[in-house]
Amino acid sequence: MKSLPYVGLSCLGGIASALVGAGVLMAAPAWADASYQLTPSRLVLEPVGGRSAGSFQVRSMGDEPVAIEVRVTDRQMDLQGNETQNDAEDDFVVYPPQILLQPGQVQTVRVTWLGDPNVEVEQAFRLITEQLPIDLGGPEETPTGVTVRINALYRYVAALYVTPPGARPNVVISQASHQRIDGEDKLLLEFNNQGTAHQLLSGLTLTLAPVSQPGASLTLSPDQLTGINGENVLAQHQRQFVMPWPEGLPIGPVTASFELR
Repeated sequence: MKSLPYVGLSCLGGIASALVGAGVLMAAPAWADASYQLTPSRLVLEPVGGRSAGSFQVRSMGDEPVAIEVRVTDRQMDLQGNETQNDAEDDFVVYPPQILLQPGQVQTVRVTWLGDPNVEVEQAFRLITEQLPIDLGGPEETPTGVTVRINALYRYVAALYVTPPGARPNVVISQASHQRIDGEDKLLLEFNNQGTAHQLLSGLTLTLAPVSQPGASLTLSPDQLTGINGENVLAQHQRQFVMPWPEGLPIGPVTASFELR
């Protein structure tokens, strides 16, 4: 609160419900097109000094006022890439935390790190903006006489890192093994970031070789690694991926190496 480098912007919108009747022809009220944008999608701060603060911009893109709440959460990631996010308000000052954007207005949101100035490992967070509903007169009446209400609420999520000077990623493949899953041969890969900064697996090429035939190696390009290429491995985190067993690779124990471009 998934760019790469990481660009995590998500949007929830266009939730419509008819309040009366069925088979309704819904006419959107004027405020349904209210929207906004958040930039940048990724911000890196340092734990101390002038770079311990930075800013985002929230820009109105609609014709009506937009109410927005801004907050920061921490960011933990499990082996499958699922995120756990908890409130991190004690670690940051976010100003302003709430905004009422007028049409065409641009608002700067300042984010200042208040946490440990001596962190040794990069800390990952999410900055989340959520549009709040505004009652601008309630439901409207359609030509058929049916009352309709439409809510169009947008939620943007950006990556926020607090990175100490000199932090570097150090990703290794800690596991590459054959798995039999649902009657099919699969390759399980586990990437372990032992470093102090996150790493995007961008431009990933993977070289596999049977333990019994080291010379019979097979190299997979980024296009063949959909779902792995471009993924994020946070500092001191592991990511696990399962993919179909590569065609032409003998089934059995393998060694694995990779390059990023």
